[in-house]
Amino acid sequence: MKLVLVNIYPSNTIARYLLSCYILKAYLDSHFVGNCQLSVQVLNFSNSADTLKISEKIIRHNPDAIGYSCYIWNIEKVLDLSRNLKERDRFIHILGGPEISQEKVALLPDAGNDEYLVIGEGEKTLLNLVLYLVEKKKGGNHKVPAGVIECGNVGSEYIPNMDRLVDLDDIPSIYLNGVIDETLYSRQQAFLETTRGCPYRCKYCVYHKNLPSGSFYSIKRVCDEMEYLIVEKKIVALRILDSVFTHDISRAKRIVEHLIDLKTRDDVRLPWIYWEYTYNKVDSEFIQMTALLKYKDGILNTNQTKPLNRSQIYSDILKDYSVINCVGVQSFCKEALRAVGRPIIEQSAFKCFFDSVNKNNIALKVDMILGLPFETYDSYFQGLEYFLPFFKDTDHILNIHRLQMLPGSDLEKISDRCGINYSLQAPHTVFSTNTFPEEALNYATKLTGLLFRIVNSPLRGMFFKAKEDSGLSYLNFLEKIYDQAAKDDELRNSELICQEFIDDDYWNDRSFRDIPSEWLIKNLLNE
Repeated sequence: MKLVLVNIYPSNTIARYLLSCYILKAYLDSHFVGNCQLSVQVLNFSNSADTLKISEKIIRHNPDAIGYSCYIWNIEKVLDLSRNLKERDRFIHILGGPEISQEKVALLPDAGNDEYLVIGEGEKTLLNLVLYLVEKKKGGNHKVPAGVIECGNVGSEYIPNMDRLVDLDDIPSIYLNGVIDETLYSRQQAFLETTRGCPYRCKYCVYHKNLPSGSFYSIKRVCDEMEYLIVEKKIVALRILDSVFTHDISRAKRIVEHLIDLKTRDDVRLPWIYWEYTYNKVDSEFIQMTALLKYKDGILNTNQTKPLNRSQIYSDILKDYSVINCVGVQSFCKEALRAVGRPIIEQSAFKCFFDSVNKNNIALKVDMILGLPFETYDSYFQGLEYFLPFFKDTDHILNIHRLQMLPGSDLEKISDRCGINYSLQAPHTVFSTNTFPEEALNYATKLTGLLFRIVNSPLRGMFFKAKEDSGLSYLNFLEKIYDQAAKDDELRNSELICQEFIDDDYWNDRSFRDIPSEWLIKNLLNE
């Protein structure tokens, strides 16, 4: 049996692969060593690539089965691709990943015979499915394995697979064992998973995978992989995919200690390293250790960089920090946090965290979500009123996302109760809620885009001074700048003003060209 696993990655990333398919290949290969019954190959494509061309490349490999890792950024391309392939030849199609859930089967177009959905954690389930397909090809009469939905079999009963991976070292390292072609990551970006699962059960998220507890790779395995990637392959960015890197704080410190050791070597330059945690899952020692990974002391790049009409977040603002600490805040509205199962922000502890972070001069990328249930226009901007002063005289990055409804999430199940109106097509953007009407949410998104454009640039210092001189609230100050743009001949035809709907794709990219620095400087200085 020949299985082709298809990685469709976001077109706006420097990495030209996804981790998932290579992990699955490594796990399958380890169970079919020296056995000619299975051949696994991974193909990588951008989600902007032509569907017909992708189909032709897949067909040239003459597979028996095609597997797809489905995410919010590629699910529409996957469905288009599988539809195209069904029209041209008969293959077995296997869909898995965060976008695939029990509820999804009813929405799949033309789902029928020879189509299987893998629900939840994939390694053991896919292995069992492959064994089932191999036996089925021989004429065997076995039941569809647990964790799998056979789309064309109306009478089959879906049984969740409770046989999970406890020791992640059972998966061979894709880097140390050469499972992935090194040309995909050498001197580029690499992904690394050190744990799996999440201590939280946020209703808008599916990262926890409904696992009862976390599972781990060994410290030695993690350190060996980091050393290989950083020292030998000289990667430029390492994105650690753990939901909460510091969930086991002592374990996280041991990993940081190894990075500190690597930094002392003459032949090593640390890449940008991304990890995620929450403000209440770190201590002062971890923050101090993180500060040791910087390449300069007293960094304040926003005050020392010329503003340009493009994003400067990574090229200029975060230069010399090494570590980008991604911190999930999501909202300051208590009702919204309760509704999605997030802990309430304790303002005294939150302030202590920021005081320690700023004292040690490390960089944060702070995540918030616009449009959570029970959030209102007023509560959202009240939260920003409290929060934005923490960004003054820092290089922290404000990273706000418009809420998206992930299939299979608990929030999807209560969306009617919360009056959440959202797109059924990926990326499942939320248009309105019971407490946040569509017009208000769209306007809040525009003001947020304007805030993102200014604060995440070298114009930050000028923004805070102009706001303080005005005596206005942050909301009123942003409204004033927006009104000036709407009346200005140069900007009245901009996407910010003309488009009814914008989202974080605009904030992260097009806003820097749409709203020139020269215009912002002129208006911030009231010239």
